[in-house]
Amino acid sequence: MAGASDRAVLPPDAAARLADFARTCKAAARAVSLYPAGHPAIVTSLARIAESTAALTRTGPFTLQVHAQELLADDAAMPKPDPAVTELAALLHRHLIGRLTLNAGADAGSWRTLLLLLARAPEEVRADGGIARLWETAGGPSIEIIEIDYAEVLREKAGSQASIASIIAAAVSGGGAIEDETIDTILEAALLPAAADALMKQMEPAATEGPQGAAGQTTAFLNLMRNLVARASRGGPERLASLFSALGKAAGKLSADAMNALLATRVTPEALAGTVNVVNGVVAHMPDESIAGFITACIVAERGASERLAHAFRALVPEYDRQRRLLALARDEVAESGVAASVAGMSELWQRVEGIMASYSDANFVSADYARDLSMARTQPVDVERASDDPPERIVAWLTTVNDTALRTLDHDLLTDLLRIEVDPLRWRDIAETVVAHADDLIRVGYFDQALRLIQALIDEGAGAPERAPHAAAAIERVGRGSLMKHMPAYLRTAEADTYEKLKSLCHAIGEPVIVPLAEGLAAEQDARSRRRLRDILVGFGPRGAESVRPLMNAGNWEVRRTAAFLLREFGGSAGLKELVPLLADAEPLVRREAVQGLVMNGSREASAILLNAILSSKGRSREALLQEVLSVRDERAAPLFAHALRELEPNSLPELYATGIEVLGSVATTDSVDALKATLAKGQWWAPFANRKRWSAAVESLRRIGSPAALTALRDAAARGPSSVRAAARAALEKAD
Repeated sequence: MAGASDRAVLPPDAAARLADFARTCKAAARAVSLYPAGHPAIVTSLARIAESTAALTRTGPFTLQVHAQELLADDAAMPKPDPAVTELAALLHRHLIGRLTLNAGADAGSWRTLLLLLARAPEEVRADGGIARLWETAGGPSIEIIEIDYAEVLREKAGSQASIASIIAAAVSGGGAIEDETIDTILEAALLPAAADALMKQMEPAATEGPQGAAGQTTAFLNLMRNLVARASRGGPERLASLFSALGKAAGKLSADAMNALLATRVTPEALAGTVNVVNGVVAHMPDESIAGFITACIVAERGASERLAHAFRALVPEYDRQRRLLALARDEVAESGVAASVAGMSELWQRVEGIMASYSDANFVSADYARDLSMARTQPVDVERASDDPPERIVAWLTTVNDTALRTLDHDLLTDLLRIEVDPLRWRDIAETVVAHADDLIRVGYFDQALRLIQALIDEGAGAPERAPHAAAAIERVGRGSLMKHMPAYLRTAEADTYEKLKSLCHAIGEPVIVPLAEGLAAEQDARSRRRLRDILVGFGPRGAESVRPLMNAGNWEVRRTAAFLLREFGGSAGLKELVPLLADAEPLVRREAVQGLVMNGSREASAILLNAILSSKGRSREALLQEVLSVRDERAAPLFAHALRELEPNSLPELYATGIEVLGSVATTDSVDALKATLAKGQWWAPFANRKRWSAAVESLRRIGSPAALTALRDAAARGPSSVRAAARAALEKAD
């Protein structure tokens, strides 16, 4: 491998053009990530990058080789490091781009599409097929992307394998610092999760098979982290953050004993690499999937949970809501592993696991506020000089007919024309499948408007002929199972009103298959606008949606169960109310609260009867939990429930509920409230005169506070007739009213 000193150096004018291009990309990337489409900052930035690209490609294609911290043009490097070039190299490298070739015709639309892809999390882009695969759909021939699997390269290069082996040997032996050249050989790949996992897999046997066992694994991992962090910290905070992210994912491969030992070193000098606490940095960057994988691996290995695992879990995840979410993720993974069949039933196994792992509390918890990480928000704006020369007008006009936008338009027109003119049903079915696949690709890269137009054309043409209808219905159902539902919550955050209405109509056209994924998306979504729109779409399904939502009541994720409670309430109907009953006994307080509020806010006598019967039929802690949820709703929304309780209950059956009902109804001037308070004045137990007097006085005071003609009439009747305590209290209340 040639060193940096062996590389050719770009001449000054070429280096200036590359630096100018990198600064332009940086400014455009910032604008695209911060502002909505059409904002003047985006228009200006994209126009500049299109001009800069035209200047670079004037004499032919312009190719960049991408390394972790530098870009090479025709194998030549910058004469000296440039911050903009370094940042652009890091951005491209995170997305596994090994080579970027610019051709003539890269317009503002193409660059906006590419920069939007680069602004997404690399893991999310890889999950959708990778940057090169997505660019095939979103882009065009103006920009060519070569994606490199660095983990595969690492495995294939014998020299790198030797470097890895030497690093592992030094880490396991604890023999101090590792040579910088050896670390540099693999650090570029270690920034990637796959390569970090490869390091862990090769290090694990060398560490755990030694005499120290788990302690040896911890020591080896700690030594590895210190050496990598010490070297990576010289490359700046972004490089260090990328390394911590990769090591955080790899830390999920540790055993429970090794994880506890690692966490114990957080307050010791061994955790420091210079001034950086490497253990804290790695723990802070462990994603949910990595922690859930750690829990799953330990449970599968031990055929259950142990106190060691619980201790490590609570140290990694002190937040209650996050603990519940991760346990739900781990439960699904454990169920898929099949270990439950060899131990006991899944229900019994997980009951034991939760008994050890879960950290319960009676305190009220609220969800944390999440916000999108605008990684480029802190970058400083740059002044970029406009290119002074433009191509001839006729060349510009010609290029617009073959640019990326024009080619995407041709794809759309071709598919819609085929949908319209094909008469053979089976061939039309094949075209419909192609349309769905292309629309799915468009959705993955954020081209929702184009995808919606294609899907709408599919719906319209499918309805135009009876022989097409079954094929159209099958194709539309596949749309609901594709990427649309996955990306819907994110798109609804910024979609214009007319686009939102199209999405809403499309979801209702697809029907029940989209209800469950939309509900799961609603459970995970934090943005208020997106949540409101998702709720409106789901509520629009009406009672027919209840059947699809019912399975969500048994979901392992409590947020999904909570969403199910909300939807069952909104779908309405007596069936929806009855479906809420099982959720009243849910172990998660927020799920119980949603079910209670659904019945309380329904306001009907049927809903009040369902909730009151649930309270009376429960016992012990379950009854207490339900009562506390009901008593926490102390406003007019709960008036129908309290009125029903005062009419139906004996005062001593649920005294706290009864007393609260009398107090709340005093603020609600309705005929129902007055009738319920009148019924209270007619109830009493001969063996509890003091309790009777207190309750009657409270009811009389509530009637006085209502002050309506019906309430005053009830007071006059009570003053004239009834027990002496009632008469005295009613007369006193009438005197105050006068």
